[in-house]
Amino acid sequence: MTTITVVIPTYQRKDRLARVLEGLSRQTYPDFDVVVVDDGSTDGTSRYLREARFPFQVRAISQLNAGPAAARNAGVAAATGEIVLFLDDDVLPGPELVGEHLRAQAAEPRCAVMGPLGSLPRYSQPWVAWEQAMLEEQYGAMRRGEWEPTFRQFWTGNASVAREEILAAGGFDPAFRRAEDVELAARLARRGVCFRFHPAARTEHAAERTLDSWCAMHLAYGRLERRIFAHLGEGHALTTLADNWARLHPATRSLVRACLGSEIVRAAAIAALRGMLQASRIAPASWVARRACSALANVLYWSGAHEAMGAQGFREMVGRAATA
Repeated sequence: MTTITVVIPTYQRKDRLARVLEGLSRQTYPDFDVVVVDDGSTDGTSRYLREARFPFQVRAISQLNAGPAAARNAGVAAATGEIVLFLDDDVLPGPELVGEHLRAQAAEPRCAVMGPLGSLPRYSQPWVAWEQAMLEEQYGAMRRGEWEPTFRQFWTGNASVAREEILAAGGFDPAFRRAEDVELAARLARRGVCFRFHPAARTEHAAERTLDSWCAMHLAYGRLERRIFAHLGEGHALTTLADNWARLHPATRSLVRACLGSEIVRAAAIAALRGMLQASRIAPASWVARRACSALANVLYWSGAHEAMGAQGFREMVGRAATA
């Protein structure tokens, strides 16, 4: 029988972590263990883990704050299961979660399985509501078979893969404080691992993040994704970015170009869009909030990409998009 270990990195989220572990306590498949890696929390997480009792074995590891990649590597090193199921500390596991990951893993060798981070009925932060709506659009497209998932959908909020594949790929890169899961997935893809979306392996995403954190995330993705895509070849990286650029709405492309052409325009646009989002908290799922989120995410992402690629590299990418 294939064995499975759940790995959960956590930082300053004791109460949310407790909800994850409570959800795991209600699994219909009981034969699993859990490794929780406390990445330097000061909110009583370590004491909670020492005192709490669960119907499964929990190994708690504490380390100085080193980021999610280092925390997941510590979890993988301590895992005893042949399969590692990664969960974030802000998800609510469905009762079939562990069993469904094992079922999907058994159906296909050398496969990474991604389950949905499903949405709650409402989010108070417009940027989180928008992010979840974007996730749901991707999940819907994959369910309908409109496109096959790739390494770009390997989000470790809810994903499983064989431990030996993680180790053979070299584990997570601690230098990546963002997108560390997709970066590992690109290396897994290079090794021949396939990727499958399994809707039945469901969690709900009780997400919260500050606007500053959300903005930093999109800027970091822009800076990092060219390096990530290049794991599958320089041509793959340029083609992927060019395709992303070509799919932008013309008005969004115009805004991004204006922001890249003038730091004053960029700073003013970011300040205005942030102000709109702060004001939209009374109606976080409104059309205005969604449009502001999309515009701000793209300005930040492509600013990061421009910084990483340089002006000439960015022009070459745009030219490739125009001729595609």
